Amino acid sequence: MRIKDQNSIREILAECKVTPSENLENEEVEFKEYKNIKSLHNESQKLAEEISALANWKGGIIIVGVKDSNNVDNMNWGSQLVGFESGDVIEIQQRIKGNIKPYFDIMAEYLDFETKDYLVIHVPQRRDSLITTASGKTCIRDGRSSRPMNPDEIRQAVTNLRNYDWSADILELDVFSSLNPVAIDEAYEDHCNRKKYSPESKPDKNAFLEAIGATSNGSLTKSGLLFLGKSVVIKKWLGVYEYRFSWKTRTGQLIINEVREECIWNSVKLAKKCFGVCNVKLELKFRDKTYQVPILDDIAFHEAFINAIVHRDYSIDGMISVDFDSTEMIITNPGNFYGGVTSDNIAIHHPRHRNKALAKLMMEFQLVDRAGMGVKRMGLGSLMYGREFPKFQESFNSVEVIMQAESVLPGIFVVTQEKPDNYGLIDLIIINSLYRKGAISVNEVIQRVSGVSRNGWLDVKESVERIEQVELCGNKDGIFIRVNPTWNEFFEIRKAFFVQMLTSEKHVKLYEYLMEVGEASNEDITYLLGHKNSTYTSAFLRESKYVYRTGKSRSSRWFLKN
Repeated sequence: MRIKDQNSIREILAECKVTPSENLENEEVEFKEYKNIKSLHNESQKLAEEISALANWKGGIIIVGVKDSNNVDNMNWGSQLVGFESGDVIEIQQRIKGNIKPYFDIMAEYLDFETKDYLVIHVPQRRDSLITTASGKTCIRDGRSSRPMNPDEIRQAVTNLRNYDWSADILELDVFSSLNPVAIDEAYEDHCNRKKYSPESKPDKNAFLEAIGATSNGSLTKSGLLFLGKSVVIKKWLGVYEYRFSWKTRTGQLIINEVREECIWNSVKLAKKCFGVCNVKLELKFRDKTYQVPILDDIAFHEAFINAIVHRDYSIDGMISVDFDSTEMIITNPGNFYGGVTSDNIAIHHPRHRNKALAKLMMEFQLVDRAGMGVKRMGLGSLMYGREFPKFQESFNSVEVIMQAESVLPGIFVVTQEKPDNYGLIDLIIINSLYRKGAISVNEVIQRVSGVSRNGWLDVKESVERIEQVELCGNKDGIFIRVNPTWNEFFEIRKAFFVQMLTSEKHVKLYEYLMEVGEASNEDITYLLGHKNSTYTSAFLRESKYVYRTGKSRSSRWFLKN
């Protein structure tokens, strides 16, 4: 990410010919002099402190090759411009990055000025985490110098991080020369059509850009440049953000390998085009009927890809990639989970947007749902075909979404396609768990839905009561959910799960009571099960392996195991 353009940097160097370098340093500009590249690396710790200070303040540049004005004789300011040894920029960048934490994308480049080369290190502002040196120093810019933060400053800086939105920053760029004209026209027409403007009531394009958040008071925002910008302008002022879509067959043959540096508008179009090519349909036969079933759900893919765009960490360069091998699709975006979201709670956690302005802009185009339903829609789009719930995980400073492809359970596909709005995530997890098996313990189901349920047993119970294909049952070993016997053939149940209905109802009643109340006495259970006396109750409880007792006689209490 380039912080200042080369012309601006040359103007700073030109000032050094007539002005003490110390007077030209400020919150965003720092000069350094090193004898050679080896000397720079030997001073890597001090350089890391300067980078930490700039990153934790407003960002800035370090120009290597300018002498300290205190070492200049007779006010010969032109002698400050000593230049710097040429070297491998990539190696220099990597050596510098190794001395700062966490991983942080800086940009180094050489710039020529009046026959001499200068090394310019661009340090972007990092506002999702504090940048420290490898030795643990957290620094900040203080006027023309850098210094370590004190504990109170660190606490305040951490508080400020939570409220910062990188995508809302203003860019001092000409709006229309920075944006892709074709992308603007397409987005403008799409916006007007969705808003159902008449030809007379259409806003002009300035008003359109302001309405969607691409500009703020006429100035271009980072989210606006990301969404509709020219790729060269995005690369110059924000960073290198690539999008890749690859499709390999099982034998390793590469069918699609598209890599682009585009604005979001064009990248979404490209991704959907590639997805349409690889999302072929399978022919599914079930009960003398033939169905055409896509190997992937287009809504699930849309949500996963858009989520990657909205939630990625734009403070670092990187690539949003889609990798498909006919059995699964993996969508990867740079950055870790944000705002308390983890792989375990992602389906039930309240939405947290790292890039709030960008998320709002995407909402204007209905690319992102305002209710934060993206993960749930990904889940529904997989489970309705009998596929696994998508997996979410962090890997190498990135978040991966893994979606199963191709596999289809016929009965589940058919029953959910008839009434797709009747089934939620928990319903579908239960049905998928029972297909071809016939029964599953309630405790295991509660564990399986833990990532999408806030209320565990109560949510499972409500689903079972509502879904006609399943029912609760029980025996001395525990409480189960089974396929309603009338649906056994439909769900390809190979071995039916039999229970004695009268006893089964009593086991279910006892389990429900203990789940909701927590404990029960012999008298409570006798009344609950409708026994004539406690002798029947004692015999029933002795055989029930899923409960245990504490205490004796009238003070005894019964609890569920586990």
